[in-house]
Amino acid sequence: MRQIKLEPHLTQEKLRSKLLFQKDIRSFKHWQVINAVAQNKGKSSEELAQVLGISKHILLRTVRQYNKHGKEFQSKLQWGGRRKETSFLTFEQEEKLMNTFSSKALHGEILTAKDIKKEIEKRLRREVSDDYIWDLFKRHGWNKKSPRPKHPKQDLQAQEEFKKNFPKHWQPILQGEKILGQ
Repeated sequence: MRQIKLEPHLTQEKLRSKLLFQKDIRSFKHWQVINAVAQNKGKSSEELAQVLGISKHILLRTVRQYNKHGKEFQSKLQWGGRRKETSFLTFEQEEKLMNTFSSKALHGEILTAKDIKKEIEKRLRREVSDDYIWDLFKRHGWNKKSPRPKHPKQDLQAQEEFKKNFPKHWQPILQGEKILGQ
């Protein structure tokens, strides 16, 4: 039964107003945890976590960050991801690199992800995985564009003939024909 203690960074009224004026759900939940701890002094972390519907570890981590950083604790919270270990460049460097690729692509100089991968490996002076390239594309809003596939034995004349002779309206059911489903 671990007792939780909050540092007095904000008053009860300011905590409540912070809670009420949050724009996104994650921020609201963080301030809800802080507000619940402030309102229920003497309650254990297990009890509060159960009431809030979160794990004890999330509750303790949120309170610890609030106690350490005060009302700006949310900017210090980092949930998940290993961005620093898996990225070879900062986001701004990646963005600059992708802008050079987009200008080359507009002039028809780059055709495939393999070309971009070679260029990135040349600049980084190391090998990168295909997943790194596709993650890079996703981070910067690039997507795969490819032409619609064509069958090698397609006959364009037969297609045009079919389009010309295809009826433009529905045919009425003639008397005596059975309608499907009846």
